[in-house]
Amino acid sequence: MSMSLGSWLRLACAVWVGVMAGFFFAFSFVVMPGLGAMEPLAALASMQAVNLAVRNAVFALGFFGALILCTAAALHALLRRDAPACWLALSAALIYLIGAFGVTSLFNVPLNGEIAPLDPARPENAGVMVSYIAEWTLWNHVRTLASLAAFVLLLLSLWIGRSKN
Repeated sequence: MSMSLGSWLRLACAVWVGVMAGFFFAFSFVVMPGLGAMEPLAALASMQAVNLAVRNAVFALGFFGALILCTAAALHALLRRDAPACWLALSAALIYLIGAFGVTSLFNVPLNGEIAPLDPARPENAGVMVSYIAEWTLWNHVRTLASLAAFVLLLLSLWIGRSKN
């Protein structure tokens, strides 16, 4: 059985959204709790280093690749409104675009920007880091749940669309 362009697109989108869901999941349940267990100023220095390290081509491929594939899947779904699999793909794309990319742009990145200039040697920055961890992690949970929901919807779209498109 050959796969349609829409199926290939939904499969690629599911892979990249799944990669990002795993990335966000690891931060929510491993990295941020680990930083929360550290002395706040050491956690500040560590998170500043992480925020610099994440600016690389491999991460950009995953993060922006998922964004581009979700946009393409949404556009394809709008063109194929008759197929149930396309409605699932459209829903998945919108959930990812708003819940992962939008939340990242509106909340996580600005929070990262707020701690970027802070000096980890200054004791008054400890309280900022404690607040940062709580707020950043809350928004990261949203990204995690959105990515996982989009991933599941994309898998469902592949499953119900396996013989229809």
